[in-house]
Amino acid sequence: MEIIHTNNIKYPDDNPFEIVERKGIGHPDTVADALSERISVEYSKYCLEHFGVVLHHNVDKVSALGGLVAMDWGKAKVLKPIRILVNGRVSASFHNEAIPRKEIYEQAIKEQLNKSLPHLNTEKWLDIIDNSTTYSKNPRWFNPQSLDDLPDHSSVFANDTSAIVSYWPLTPSEQLALKLEGHFYDDQQKPKFKEIGQDIKVMIVRNNKRYDITMCIPFFCKYFDGPESYLAKLHEIESSLIEFAKEQLGNSVEIDLKVNTQDQRKRQSRDAKSFYFVTTGGSLDFGEEGIVGRGNNRLGIIPSFRPYTMEVAPGKNPVYHVGKVLGFVADELAKAIANNIKCNTEVWIVTRIGDPLFEPNSIIVNTSGGVRQTNVNEIVRSILKRRDWTERTVYQNVLIPRTGNLY
Repeated sequence: MEIIHTNNIKYPDDNPFEIVERKGIGHPDTVADALSERISVEYSKYCLEHFGVVLHHNVDKVSALGGLVAMDWGKAKVLKPIRILVNGRVSASFHNEAIPRKEIYEQAIKEQLNKSLPHLNTEKWLDIIDNSTTYSKNPRWFNPQSLDDLPDHSSVFANDTSAIVSYWPLTPSEQLALKLEGHFYDDQQKPKFKEIGQDIKVMIVRNNKRYDITMCIPFFCKYFDGPESYLAKLHEIESSLIEFAKEQLGNSVEIDLKVNTQDQRKRQSRDAKSFYFVTTGGSLDFGEEGIVGRGNNRLGIIPSFRPYTMEVAPGKNPVYHVGKVLGFVADELAKAIANNIKCNTEVWIVTRIGDPLFEPNSIIVNTSGGVRQTNVNEIVRSILKRRDWTERTVYQNVLIPRTGNLY
């Protein structure tokens, strides 16, 4: 394993421009991420409880497929249910003992939707489509007969040739994107405003000390009797968000924050369908769809000025999948270096398929200031000695999306 260190970081907050986006917990893509990870967590718990090991599975292709509602001022009706497509490969048995996969999927999906979209009636307005398989060139990979069919049980190797990236600390813009959505939830992750749904989106464009912030916030149509009452509430929320943003950033910056800009241009319309109204909490109400990996990164944001790879964590095997396990490792490593040495940090972990998982081909660390290589090496080797990644992923739910910083 090669550890490469350089002091050449370009921290986004030092740039004159910065763009950060956040898709809230009710956004279809974030819903898909949360569902796939919740399924993996609950399936892993079942395996550990019954067999003492996590069996092979990958459900990182889950899709959230929109339904259909009819809405008008003061009322709404669900016409077609939201559909969740479970897609991927999941072990169906161990030593000929069948695993109740469909029951696990259903329980996990309903439990997570009650958090992501708490106004969705999962007993009436939800269809679950199981498209998972056990297909493989190795007939025992997803139907193992013994621990001999689980080589990762005794020695964990990288499942793929991949690159993973992380960084710390977050910039003020990145923190603000998280906090603006978090403003709508209490400390228990429960909604604070009855009129507002969960499919909240934040877009921040910083131009030096000017912040142009656009937010898309869904409102429940049943609480409004016409455009006047809706627009009055919209502007009330908008004013409170401007004050909240000022509290976070201080008085030295200029803030231009707008909510539901398209709706504000339609103030003459009397048609409820013209406005961002929902029935169950998000745009899954009216046919939108979400797919794993199209939204926020592990830290909960979409930062245009940060290094990026295609590796995502939700739904992947928590024992050996580099995109999940080493993604978690990279996050912890970036935080450890940044917090212990007091610097800005970027971390890349590059694996070759078949590498020992915790001895990857190379680790690249980029820091600010005059950080010494020996200090970086010490922290890297200390983090890589840990073996609690699977346990924390499964039992602490660290990779399931929620409001605020993820972990």
